[in-house]
Amino acid sequence: MKLLEILQEIHPQFDYETSQDFFADGLIDSFDLTRLIAALEEEFDLSIDGTELNAENFKNLDALQGLLLRHGVK
Repeated sequence: MKLLEILQEIHPQFDYETSQDFFADGLIDSFDLTRLIAALEEEFDLSIDGTELNAENFKNLDALQGLLLRHGVK
């Protein structure tokens, strides 16, 4: 899964697959979120709108996959 690879490039020591909330679990902070957004936009050739920049869209793998699906990424 490319999404998991991107997350592991940010912090390879974290288990993103079991976390239900990356922020609450300390896996991602605001700086990491900026890196994640840039990587997603580059990898999947999309533009994440400012209205989509909320914790709900980035809190776990399911939320991120939903965000990507809304952008047509399968």
